[in-house]
Amino acid sequence: MFNRGLSLDQAPPFAVVLRFFLTIPLFGILASLAVLGADTSTLWLWEAPETVAVVHLVVLGIAGMAMVGSLFQMLPVIAGASIRDPLYHARWIHAFMAFGTLTLSGGFYFALEGMFHTALLPLLGALGFVVFLMFSKLLKVENKTPSVVGMIAAVAALGFGLFFALLAMLAFMGVDLGFSLPVLRTVHMHFMLLGWIGMLIMAVAFQVIEMFYVTPPYPEVVRKWFPLAILGILALQVPFYLVSPAVVTALDFVVGALFLVFAIVTLKRLAQRKRPVADTTVWLWRTGLASLAASVLLALFSIAVGGETPFVFAALLFGYFVLSIIFAMSYKIVPFLVWFHLNAKGVLECPMMGDVIPAARMRPHLWLHWALGISFLVASFVPPLWKAAGAIFLIESILYGINLVGAARIYYQLKDKGILS
Repeated sequence: MFNRGLSLDQAPPFAVVLRFFLTIPLFGILASLAVLGADTSTLWLWEAPETVAVVHLVVLGIAGMAMVGSLFQMLPVIAGASIRDPLYHARWIHAFMAFGTLTLSGGFYFALEGMFHTALLPLLGALGFVVFLMFSKLLKVENKTPSVVGMIAAVAALGFGLFFALLAMLAFMGVDLGFSLPVLRTVHMHFMLLGWIGMLIMAVAFQVIEMFYVTPPYPEVVRKWFPLAILGILALQVPFYLVSPAVVTALDFVVGALFLVFAIVTLKRLAQRKRPVADTTVWLWRTGLASLAASVLLALFSIAVGGETPFVFAALLFGYFVLSIIFAMSYKIVPFLVWFHLNAKGVLECPMMGDVIPAARMRPHLWLHWALGISFLVASFVPPLWKAAGAIFLIESILYGINLVGAARIYYQLKDKGILS
């Protein structure tokens, strides 16, 4: 099963991916502490500095780390595109991303404008190099599978997202660019959330859903065309922000429809898996995909009838979708990598994948995650309960970190016992 479409002989060292994944719970802890320390009456407002800080901790610190770490693994394994000196590149990119995210989020949270300038170079430098490195490698792949095409589209969207982030920062500093700051911010968020994160999850799903859960393949039209269509629509929207908001709205409906179909198709594939037992990761996928579907429907309803409240709910649900899928994927990928690398070293005591992070340790995380989703919805109506949501996310992040550290400990305790090392 694990060799289907994979080039495992080119897999990067375990430490390459691990450093990104171990950082995810740390930023989860910071995001939850930021919520606990924020004014709950303003967390509902998109332009509130504390809200922007929490959003960047989640998007860059959690999702960004997960996506870049996954790309380091997927390029050589799924695409067959090897990266020279992956550990060297992973170290400095990870360090710059972490520093830049902390500085940018701190600048928003504490209203220190000077920190924006400090964050700009390391963030744009690290993520810009990721775009250059990954895009150039992916374009050279001869056998461009749907997952590879999806990754190309996602990395391109990251490049656009970074470009409009720079423009938004310049507009924030008073530079006249022809686009208003709200428009630039909207375009930036579209490319980062729907393009970069949404499409990369889609590209990964094309491979891991079938591989890990033994399901039928996605329909050809979904696998081959959805990522390219979404990227094309997001790019096509940009000039219409100036000349025809109605066209922007119409194209939003199309993008929403594509994500809705993806969610429904993936839920159906999970229902068709050949292994009927639903473990924690299956439920996390189901939770995330249901949240994505609800997010799309609420966003389209908000666009159609107006009103900010449904759109805020939609944004929360989209964030919940992203968190759910990151947890689901990491609970499959990290144990697989521990098992694979120990086997490659000939470790006779190598545990089975299911024993690296036992189901009994993942199940409480699932319950906490469901509690977090409920707390999001309740806090939206009762703002003081954002503190409860922050507390739940804090506990969830700590438990998630303990589970990942436990998996890493197994690897480092056994890695020198291999007969092939």
